[in-house]
Amino acid sequence: MNSLKFICGFLVWICLGTAQGFPQSWISSTNQSNISQDYVMEIWDNSRGLPQNAIFAMERDNFGYLWTATEEGLVRFDGKSLKVFDQENYPEMLEQTYYIFFKTDGGIWATGDRSIVLIDKNIKTVVDCSQITDKTWIRAIAENGDGGLLIGNQKGEIFSWDQETFTPLSFWNPEIPLEILGFYTLDNSIILVGTTQGIYELNLTTRQSKLITEQSFRALKIFGNDNRLYVYEPDGGIYSITKDYQLDKVYSYEQSQGVNPTSLIVDSENSIWSGSLENGLIKMSDGEINEMIFPELQTYTVRKIIKEKDNLYLGTMGKGLAVVRPAIIKQLNRKELDQKNIKPIYQASDSSMWIGTKSDGLYQLKNGKIKSWKEQDGLLQNRVNTIGSVDGKVYVGSTTGISIINQATGQLAGYLTKNNGLKSNYVNVIFRDSKNWLWILTRNGGIHYLDEKGVFHLVELPEKFSNTRFISILELKNKQLLIGSISQGFFRFENDQLIENQPLPLTPGEDLIYSIYEDQDGDLWFATHGGIVLFQQGEFKVLRKQNGLKSRSVFTIISDGNSGIWTTNNFGIQYFPGSELEKFKNTTDEDFQITNNFYNEGHGMPNSESNGLIYPSSLKDYSKRIWIPTVEGVGIIPASTLNQEASSSFRFIWDDLLVAGQKTDIKNEIIIPPGEKSFQISFNLVDFENPDQYSLFYRINQKSKQWNPIKDQGVLNFTGLKPGNHTLEVKILREGKLEEVNSLPIQVKATWTETLAFKILMFLALVILINFAVKYYLTIRMKRKLESMVNQRTKELSTTNGQLKKAISEIENKNKVLMDITWHQSHLVRMPLTKAMGIAQLLNQYSTYQEVGLSKEELEAELIKTLEELDQMVRETHAMSENIKNNDG
Repeated sequence: MNSLKFICGFLVWICLGTAQGFPQSWISSTNQSNISQDYVMEIWDNSRGLPQNAIFAMERDNFGYLWTATEEGLVRFDGKSLKVFDQENYPEMLEQTYYIFFKTDGGIWATGDRSIVLIDKNIKTVVDCSQITDKTWIRAIAENGDGGLLIGNQKGEIFSWDQETFTPLSFWNPEIPLEILGFYTLDNSIILVGTTQGIYELNLTTRQSKLITEQSFRALKIFGNDNRLYVYEPDGGIYSITKDYQLDKVYSYEQSQGVNPTSLIVDSENSIWSGSLENGLIKMSDGEINEMIFPELQTYTVRKIIKEKDNLYLGTMGKGLAVVRPAIIKQLNRKELDQKNIKPIYQASDSSMWIGTKSDGLYQLKNGKIKSWKEQDGLLQNRVNTIGSVDGKVYVGSTTGISIINQATGQLAGYLTKNNGLKSNYVNVIFRDSKNWLWILTRNGGIHYLDEKGVFHLVELPEKFSNTRFISILELKNKQLLIGSISQGFFRFENDQLIENQPLPLTPGEDLIYSIYEDQDGDLWFATHGGIVLFQQGEFKVLRKQNGLKSRSVFTIISDGNSGIWTTNNFGIQYFPGSELEKFKNTTDEDFQITNNFYNEGHGMPNSESNGLIYPSSLKDYSKRIWIPTVEGVGIIPASTLNQEASSSFRFIWDDLLVAGQKTDIKNEIIIPPGEKSFQISFNLVDFENPDQYSLFYRINQKSKQWNPIKDQGVLNFTGLKPGNHTLEVKILREGKLEEVNSLPIQVKATWTETLAFKILMFLALVILINFAVKYYLTIRMKRKLESMVNQRTKELSTTNGQLKKAISEIENKNKVLMDITWHQSHLVRMPLTKAMGIAQLLNQYSTYQEVGLSKEELEAELIKTLEELDQMVRETHAMSENIKNNDG
């Protein structure tokens, strides 16, 4: 429905015109001219990221992005990549088809049928306009001077939008029904309204509107710049509008009949540009009209145009976005060589250019004329491998020998094959050295030369090189010759004597020396099937694809004579500044990334695939242009390209933060929520001149000296970044020179478990736990030791207790024996003791003992006797005790 609505609207102005239709050819006053191949057209359509190939509007925002409006969404372009804004990815959008762009200081307002969107790098505001678009749609938009907007619809109504409220414009009261076709803002207070019934002026200061043309004037498109103002009227043509609103016709109806009015613009040089309704572009300047045909667009209508200096941005109907810019790499632009598979290119002493092809023979360019030789003209073969010359003769090498052409007359002068002494008819190299010797290199170990007298010589080589294929050659500064081979490295010759053979540190499949270069320090560089090999002071270093080469194979190395070298490969041309070569010489980093500029079809090459295994594999002519053979024509690097200063027209912009599935616009700082371990940061390098000329590196830790190369220039992914404050830095280099470093603060929020307080608590808890564990361990250990000691003591006590019990039992037995002994002895002792005590008493009482009938002496004698008996008893008792002791032992 949106497409039908737009088509219907687009046909309105056609219906307003005459019924004569559009002519199939220009009138006699119109000049026709084709654009030469000095331009490059890059098409961005639905095969390259555009959601749909019909473009309704185009404008640049305040960040430098180019925005286009398609039926399937808004598209942002940075010169290298497209980003689509549609309802699927940005659900806040109420529609995804927009038709009109209006640029302001705050961004671009895009109008759909019933909503408007403010875009500036990203979507900033979405406004629902359904209440003012009942049974109609939006046709025009402008600022109202009070911070709001004026919105005009197809029914001829104008509304003011302020603070999210729509109100009809009180001073807009046209006398008759009309349709609004567009607004044009003259200044902050004056807006011109183009309608089907004339042009009106809205004065926002006086709050008045007035008709400034005839009501019969249909202002289909008002357009202009700061100097000129024009209007297109389908019946009359193109008029200029003066300051006092006078209309002066500048191009008649007949002159402007093929113009697509929706595309009309005025460039900075006051030329009018338009897409042609038939084909290409129309440029109107100083009364002249020129049609510019672009074969790439065929019959696709150009609907929108932006012109900036030498660049054109074309929005088409059905072909998407076409970017037209001057070619950095030029083309030969000779139909005879167009689309030809070009092999060697050689410049003779008379400045004529000789170009060999894969299957179409040999061509000579001289004084603007072209001449060719093929097999039917006497050439040995239409396939040309190498070209050289000496003494006015051009030698053309092929797989069947050498054809010799007289340089002055162009006549075939003879042939040189195996019959004349060549080791093989498969000729790879023809080269003239400083001694005027013509060297001829072939398969089967063939190294030959014609000396200054034209005498043919075959260089004798060791038998092991009899099957070697020689494919490249270079005369060094010391006049030695270096010859490259397949699988046998390089050979160094002094005159015609082999003095060195050195294999390269490559696998057999990689050891193909396509080209050789000697730098100002005398170090050697080899273009090989395995990268670029440096030979410096007897040591090799290899620069491979992972170090920044676009291709594994490098076909040529050629100096620009100024500050760097140019190399070719299967994907285009790479330029390496001399400063980067020095860095590579001195680095020990295996992950070294070499800064370079890259050029391909997008910069003017007829085909990105260049040719190798030929000699010369590239050529710098006498005017210092570099000629590159490709599979579809000749690419030429002008001297101006070699010496030009790099453009600084680029902008680095932080774009989106993607975290937890949500995108947010990056402004000054990004904050990563707690618990989110992965996030993505996108950025853009906005450059519409040569977006491939930059090398980007990043680091996340400013203390680190290591910069990481950015492979995908638009996205950086991070995982597991520690909580805290970080700074992301992106470094931009061009041709090895630092352009700028951009920084972005990143704050990673910590979860409770990642905070310092939690870590301190965890540390304290750990200390307590360790302390408890140690104590518990020591307690258990002590308990076990004590248990062991107790058990041991218990065991000892148990043993002692048994012994005590036994001892007690024995003691009791002994006590019993002793008691028995004591009892027995007590009875035995008591009697003499009593007796002795009695005698003692008698002696003590001498006065009365005479009554016993014994004398004192007898009593004493009796006492002594009794005491001796007592002594005997005591001895016997002691003897019994000793006997008990001995029994214990």
